[in-house]
Amino acid sequence: MCNKIRPERCVIFCASPEFYLAKMRPDDYVIACDGGYAHAVESGVRPDLVVGDFDSYDGQLDPTLKIVRVPCEKDDTDTMLAIKIALEDGYRDFMLLGATGGRLDHLLSNVSSGAYIAEHGGRCVICDKYNVMHVIKDCRLELRGLKGQTLSVLSYTDESQGVTLSGMKYPLENGTLTNAFPIGQSNIVKEDVCSVEVKHGVLLVIEAGMAH
Repeated sequence: MCNKIRPERCVIFCASPEFYLAKMRPDDYVIACDGGYAHAVESGVRPDLVVGDFDSYDGQLDPTLKIVRVPCEKDDTDTMLAIKIALEDGYRDFMLLGATGGRLDHLLSNVSSGAYIAEHGGRCVICDKYNVMHVIKDCRLELRGLKGQTLSVLSYTDESQGVTLSGMKYPLENGTLTNAFPIGQSNIVKEDVCSVEVKHGVLLVIEAGMAH
């Protein structure tokens, strides 16, 4: 693994038909995965890298782009390959777009990819028009400007220990969440600043039901 950590964010365009272009930063490093390249073109975003087996995109590719072609039969999804490339290049801050909607197995696979990022020392946000999902591991997440909004906190790992929720209608102090009982569903943010902390485990923290 690369030891030089990059401060810039890596934004990965996935291939879901329900694509929403979240706010981009000027220094974002953009990877388009297979059919995600069509979303990039439609959004007027020039990717820094295109990765895929191109089973979901059969259009023309800009020959001036850096392209990594991979076989259709492989262990990793195109999104996972993009994540591994970016991690190797030193990126630790990720946003996945076009990762929700469409096929349910693709959605769950992309959430698993977010957990892979968290397990490898990164942070991941998965965005669509109405939801923002933060995938975090063994850390504290502070959120601002969500007062009155629904916030769900769910365990991705079998257990997430040392979970503390503050600034919410239903607070929690050093509790344990499991992936077999969704007790953290549909909390309400009560303060201008709220936080979610987990000492051991992977959490999905979902800002739900509002356009971004």
